[in-house]
Amino acid sequence: MKRMLFAAASLLSFATPVFAGTVAVTTNPAAPDSNFAAPTNIALAGYTLTLSDDGSSIVGKIVQTGGVAAGSFANLYFDLNPTVGDGSDLGFEMGLGGVNAFIPGKNGQPGFSKVLDSSLYTFAATTDINNLITLDFSLSNSLFTSPISGLAYYGPSDGLPAQTFESDITLRLSQSLSYSVAGGDSYGPNRLGLVTVGSAAPEPASWALMIVGFGAIGASLRARKTPQVKFA
Repeated sequence: MKRMLFAAASLLSFATPVFAGTVAVTTNPAAPDSNFAAPTNIALAGYTLTLSDDGSSIVGKIVQTGGVAAGSFANLYFDLNPTVGDGSDLGFEMGLGGVNAFIPGKNGQPGFSKVLDSSLYTFAATTDINNLITLDFSLSNSLFTSPISGLAYYGPSDGLPAQTFESDITLRLSQSLSYSVAGGDSYGPNRLGLVTVGSAAPEPASWALMIVGFGAIGASLRARKTPQVKFA
């Protein structure tokens, strides 16, 4: 009985990412550069952006759909506590040379930026025959659930409440492939995507095995409850 319970429970470890969905940033040669104060849904290099969480990391893919890219990079701005309504709390500069975490708006101040250890992320870029770039990346969930050592998060020293961390986070801004900034109200309340940190769903095959396993457990329990008839 214990073996069956263990086997059924172990199937929960086989999981696929829970996708927050895919958003599109449209190619437009008239798109502005470095427009952080007024983000739009257009960029000099258009792309689709997909986010998910595989249980241990936030996983993303950026696929260029048109325009001319300035490079294989992605600068992403996350809101760690969307219910507070205080905007972007943590950013990541990602490129082939590595990944930096930073606090938006604290440029040049102590604790503004930190180079991340390579064990906390992955980043890869590929280019197709049409010179369109695809970026694949992951960021450890630990970066979103507690303070990153060395970063000066907003808090009482800034006249604000201490930084809090929620399980649901949103991607508010993306400056990827070009210096045009996408995001803003045009994408709705979840902006460029809401992700539940640490979420993952069992794979379809695992669900089927789990159903079979739980059925076997039920049958075993019923069999054990069947009264034994003794003959004199």
